[in-house]
Amino acid sequence: MTSWQPEFHYPALLCRYSEIGIKGENRMFFEERLLASLQRQLASLGPLRFTHDRGRIFVFPETKDSFTPADLHTLRREIPRIAGVASLSPGFALPPALPEIEKCLQKIFPHIVQAGRDKFPGRPLTYALQARRSDKSFPLHCVDIERYFAELLLPGYPDLTLDLRHAEIVIEVEVRKDIAFVSCERINGPGGLPCGSSGRVLALLSGGFDSPVACFQMMRRGCLVDFLTFHSAPFTPPATITKVCRLVRRLNEFQPRGRLVSINLLPLQLAIRDACQSRYRTVLYRRSMLRLGAVLAEYFQDQAIVTGDNLGQVASQTLANLSVIAQASNILVLRPLLAYDKINIMNMAQDIGTYDISRENVPDSCTVFATNNPATRAKLDNIKREEQKIPMRELLLKCLDSANLINAKNCQEYPFPELKNYGQNMQNLLMCEIW
Repeated sequence: MTSWQPEFHYPALLCRYSEIGIKGENRMFFEERLLASLQRQLASLGPLRFTHDRGRIFVFPETKDSFTPADLHTLRREIPRIAGVASLSPGFALPPALPEIEKCLQKIFPHIVQAGRDKFPGRPLTYALQARRSDKSFPLHCVDIERYFAELLLPGYPDLTLDLRHAEIVIEVEVRKDIAFVSCERINGPGGLPCGSSGRVLALLSGGFDSPVACFQMMRRGCLVDFLTFHSAPFTPPATITKVCRLVRRLNEFQPRGRLVSINLLPLQLAIRDACQSRYRTVLYRRSMLRLGAVLAEYFQDQAIVTGDNLGQVASQTLANLSVIAQASNILVLRPLLAYDKINIMNMAQDIGTYDISRENVPDSCTVFATNNPATRAKLDNIKREEQKIPMRELLLKCLDSANLINAKNCQEYPFPELKNYGQNMQNLLMCEIW
């Protein structure tokens, strides 16, 4: 749909969802979650009234007659952030009768055409009316509705030509049992499932492109996401944490505020650098990160760990290495970007607003003591032997002792001693019994 439109004072909104509509007996649960997301994200529009119809949610202002142009600006900004929303259209809610629809269209159509002429001056415009009829008692079928209004409207506008596939001016008419809805703008949402409908997960978040996109993909699948980031101070600068805070602020625009924790990985990295074969460093780092993440996930009651792994992108993300890394803990590891290519990921980063932050060149833990000859097909027995060269449990607890809770809004850090205390009693999650 076009984004240029005359600024009508629309009295209603139509929210469409797709995947939720096939949930059967569980659909009400998902609809309630979507309503909660809409209420939270659209709170600045004032009190709202919501009504349901199958596959649709209608939204009306409670204390005013219509939505203002400022409200529409808010909608265009917020709707792409609401997981579960396929699209939303501001429009006119009418009695489901042909004369009422005709009256509305004759009133608004001249303004829509003029806006099109202003947008595309000096050439003919293309037009389409798309009708949807869920009330089978309505006297006209969808095709008949479209033909009826084409014959009614087009003769007065010789510069309009019909184009049902790629029209510049698109009018949508929905006819339901108790309401008809006329709209000329569709704001696309991210689709998927509403926030909080699939549980909580913990994301291992770095400052790169991949992990923020992985977080968003899990949000689209209905997950609430908490965040764990690693640093290697003083080998990494304070900007490492500041950058992650900015990414978290952006990602939290798509969900209720996810918690952010930082852990200093340096004690483990120094031990691995000094005692282990250099070609295994990255795999050993990643296994340690997974163990630490498992402790935090258990503490937060998150059900899985999310990573930005992408198969074959770097040495640690070969199939063999991913398998060895995953065996460091018994927690479920989710990799939503596994089969994406880098162009897809970069495009998604631009869409969700993390691209410009991620592209800033700030060191992170993965680059500290990086080796020039990383193993691409590490074997688990070899990795276990390397880990036996260092006091793994003591080093993990030392890293946990550095944990800080971070307020992503202002980057304020708060000591988090509870995490070390919790981890001391979790030998199974630290997987220390493998020795």
